[in-house]
Amino acid sequence: MRTQRVKGLIFLSTIILGLILTSFFGASMTFTDPNTDHQLDLTSTEDLVFLNSTSPIIDGDLESFEGEWENATVYNTEFGTGNKALTIRVLANETHLFMGINYVSSIFIPVNTTIPVNEDFNNETHTWYAIVFDRNYDKLAGSTLTPDDAIVINYREEGAQDAFINGTKLNSIVMDVNVTGIENSYANVSEYEDDFHNHVVTIEVVKELESDDAIGNDIDLHAAEFIDFEMIVVENATAIYNRTLLGEKDAFTGWKIIRFVTLHNYFSYVEDIVDLDVIVHISESEASNYDNLSSVDYFLINYGVNVTFMFESVDSDITYRSLSYVDLLILVGAQSDLSVDEIDAIALYVASGGSVYILADPVSKNGKLNQLLSKFGMEVYNSYLYSTDTAVNSSIEIDVSEIESLPYMTGTNIFTDQSVNEILYTGTAINFTSDLGEGMFMYQEGDLYPIINLTGDYYIDSDDNGEFNTEDITLNDTIVQAGLELQRGGRLIVTASADLLNASYIAERDNKIFFLRQIQWLMKLQNAINFENYIVEDVDIIEGESISVTVAALGDNDTVLTDLRAWVVVQELKSDRNNITLTKHEDNINFNGTITPEGIKANFVDISIRLHQKGYGYNETELVEVFLEAVIGRPISIEVTATIIFVVSVGLAALGAIAVKKYKKPEVEDKQ
Repeated sequence: MRTQRVKGLIFLSTIILGLILTSFFGASMTFTDPNTDHQLDLTSTEDLVFLNSTSPIIDGDLESFEGEWENATVYNTEFGTGNKALTIRVLANETHLFMGINYVSSIFIPVNTTIPVNEDFNNETHTWYAIVFDRNYDKLAGSTLTPDDAIVINYREEGAQDAFINGTKLNSIVMDVNVTGIENSYANVSEYEDDFHNHVVTIEVVKELESDDAIGNDIDLHAAEFIDFEMIVVENATAIYNRTLLGEKDAFTGWKIIRFVTLHNYFSYVEDIVDLDVIVHISESEASNYDNLSSVDYFLINYGVNVTFMFESVDSDITYRSLSYVDLLILVGAQSDLSVDEIDAIALYVASGGSVYILADPVSKNGKLNQLLSKFGMEVYNSYLYSTDTAVNSSIEIDVSEIESLPYMTGTNIFTDQSVNEILYTGTAINFTSDLGEGMFMYQEGDLYPIINLTGDYYIDSDDNGEFNTEDITLNDTIVQAGLELQRGGRLIVTASADLLNASYIAERDNKIFFLRQIQWLMKLQNAINFENYIVEDVDIIEGESISVTVAALGDNDTVLTDLRAWVVVQELKSDRNNITLTKHEDNINFNGTITPEGIKANFVDISIRLHQKGYGYNETELVEVFLEAVIGRPISIEVTATIIFVVSVGLAALGAIAVKKYKKPEVEDKQ
């Protein structure tokens, strides 16, 4: 029995010793994935439309000159009963979109050309066409919220009609109005009978990518952007543009996507976008249901990002473990069902370097969303924001001058290079519960600041009666969007209203660009601080001596960061008692200084420098290990400790051997 007990003690000692040795030496073992250097490559994406220097002639002939459409992106599709084949070619330059369309059909009825030009063609049964562009990204041919842009080709010998589809059942295609009085679309149709008495039809169309439309229902496309379109071919009907009749005719080809190739270069530190993962958690309300926010899904997926939608109405838990694999979390709505554990998980995710984009709804002071926001030094009000100017009411146009000059709003952008002029907004506002600027957030250095700060007289309509009275909250400083950047890399943008991206507002160019610019920053695709050099001159000093350091940094494309701030981080067994002097040069590029470690408990310190500019995030240099010469009273070093452990282990083994020998049961001879 005693022998077994001693053997057990030896076995247990060996396990404990192994764990001790692993804790000392195992932590230094790291493995590097040789395939971590990803390059962004969209050249294999289907339906890319390249910007060309030459343009086709819009004469209804696809072969007016050699190679006229040879660089076009070709879409093969079908329409109508019998699934008739139709081919669409798409080209573009920086200002115009070109489409070449051809098909063969046994039916073709031209309009009665004997009718005077000033009469209505619509009542004549004939063949006509329309091309619809999905402005609000919902893949519906018009909606009551936002009309979709359209070109109507009513078989006039020349030209096309600029139009929009408003989503109503009758007269859903409406002729548009242009500021100049000149339609921004032009088309030409040609038709002839082949030897089999089939009609060979060819259509060529040109349309401005950015028009001066007075109503604001035209597309506004640029490099690196995309949009869905579909073709309507009606072979035998009056052109009253009745949506019900269109459905009966089965005239739609189905949605096709145009992806414009970017004009700018990607940065070397951009990860492959297809490896990025986003979770969108929707708490549904009038302003934050999926239909209203389908554009979020559309944008991210079409840029190649992996998107997962979660709905509050469905039992879906948010855990830190699930978030740890995510590049961006988007929270939409009041989030009234968030649990305490989910709130803590989201806060920990941001504190650990994660990114969150919040599109809020009005919520009570103690509501779940405000419980989350309180951890970040802010809250949203419980009702809508109004202007005391009744002409403004609750729908607010925010001029770009009201937006802070942040790098992701002004610098080169991976998703879009377009600028933002005016944002449409309806919703509540943000109240800060912590001091703005630099401070401690989530137990670390951070920077809390307003992104959109409105000027003017506004109030929160607390009693929801649409009129200003004593129960309402007067706002002297009206914040509708705020940002937080944390030292460990966490990034947070809070918008007080999900309406910023609803189906009616996202069709407006500026709201779309604003969203894309902020999303790319949250996913850390650019706006990095580039360290030109980082030098720690003394890596072996006597405790109490100063360590000289130099660091130089630039922004994207070697831009100078004028308001760059720096922190020196000395990591040594949690000791932060250090005398630091760091001075920035007038060139706003170089920092020089000294660091004097104090209260050191080991024979080394790890030194790094964190630099920060609002809108760039915190970026840290590499760690440099500085050794301190031995002084009296210093704790035993790890190397000495390891030696002692080894000697002790040998002693334990010897002791175990003696114990086994001493208590070994004597062998008894076998008597025959």
